[in-house]
Amino acid sequence: MDTSYEILGLAPDASQEEIKKAYFKMVRRYSPESDPQQFQIIRRAYEQLKKGPQDKPELPVFPALTDPLAIEMMQQVQAFRKEKNLPMYLESCEEAWRRFPEHVQFLYLLVMAQRKSQKTGKAVKNAELLASKDPENKWFQKELACCYMERGFKNKAYAAFERAYELGNRDNEFLIAYAGSCDQNSRYEKGVSVLLEIIRKDTRWTRDDIRQLAEAYSGLLCMDNYGSREYLSEILGQLLRHLGLYSIYLKESIPPLLLVIARSCTYPASSSTEFRQLQDIFSAVRRLFQAEPERETIEAIIDSYYYQRADESELIGNTLKRYLEIFHVLKDADASYIRFAMTDTQLCMIEEREEILEQAGIIRLESPPDYERIAPFIQKLAQDETLPLLKSSLQKTYRRLEPRFPGGYYYRAYPDEKRAVMGAAPHEGNEHEPSVQNEHKTDRNALCPCGSGKKYKHCCMKK
Repeated sequence: MDTSYEILGLAPDASQEEIKKAYFKMVRRYSPESDPQQFQIIRRAYEQLKKGPQDKPELPVFPALTDPLAIEMMQQVQAFRKEKNLPMYLESCEEAWRRFPEHVQFLYLLVMAQRKSQKTGKAVKNAELLASKDPENKWFQKELACCYMERGFKNKAYAAFERAYELGNRDNEFLIAYAGSCDQNSRYEKGVSVLLEIIRKDTRWTRDDIRQLAEAYSGLLCMDNYGSREYLSEILGQLLRHLGLYSIYLKESIPPLLLVIARSCTYPASSSTEFRQLQDIFSAVRRLFQAEPERETIEAIIDSYYYQRADESELIGNTLKRYLEIFHVLKDADASYIRFAMTDTQLCMIEEREEILEQAGIIRLESPPDYERIAPFIQKLAQDETLPLLKSSLQKTYRRLEPRFPGGYYYRAYPDEKRAVMGAAPHEGNEHEPSVQNEHKTDRNALCPCGSGKKYKHCCMKK
């Protein structure tokens, strides 16, 4: 069962340049004068492939039908398939296979019709029969793998995908499905290597096929995150290249793709190549959506990425992280509480002044949007001559707000400051027992006591 690639002696992932070279080599061997019949076969194969991977045949080549009724039924099947009339497509396939069991192409079409109709049980049974008729047929193995996957037989599906891959399946639809099976079976390194084949292809992408490219990047970013991350730089570099070439086609896929980036690339090594590549990607996306309604969504995703990067950094202390948290997590809280949290944290920052100024320099490099938020107070913090006045002003505000919002960090972390303000410890000389908070205060980065599995700061702390 020859395909256009086999006629030209090519691998299924051959580039356009290789296709052209193979065609002219074959034409010199089988010229129109010396072998007109073979020349026409070569010419048809070249025409089929020269426009790019989107023009690959959807079906294998089967022996020609000779029975008039079989030909008529095939035309009927293809007509219903083209019209996307799924019930009639399925019914005509069933009837054709019942009448002509010697023509395996009707069984092949029946399996695809049953898959589209979500009749997964029947599809698996017929796909197994199909594969048994020609175990070396890559198209049949591909259908068997997809049927197993859709039925939920993940181990059988992975084995069938491996076999279909060994037989030469390399079309994008197959590679994406195969990578999905790798993901289900926690074979992330294999899944990454499979999807890398898609983004490495030297081909022209059309608007209709660009969705597959976006799916490949999404899968790569997710699975590479579970592996060694050795391909992250290549993935981001290829994404940046494709954004430059196909930005208009990729436009619909960019917002969800940025969400995947925000989740998967939160904290690569500081000053790494990957971080610079991500910054270039963000710049390219911002230019693309400069005057679009989605610009606000894009900015929110990028802002979230930078915040998560800073929040997960081991180089930034909890005090500065709490300060960033006010701008992100508490931005919709009560104004008085925000004022208290801001004052509480700023007083702690004054006590940790040297460390905070050093960490602010890291924020400036690693999370530029967040540095813009903290810069006004950082500049005040750096002024030696005005620092006592700044602290006195903040303490005045804090004394007014603290009774309304118990549980602040400043008095708990710096009890001497509280005694200096009060004049004495609250219980000294008091005949009554002091008010003591016995309940352990949950750390912001600890698991939430509610049992959700999330960090406290991302769960009940917001409430």
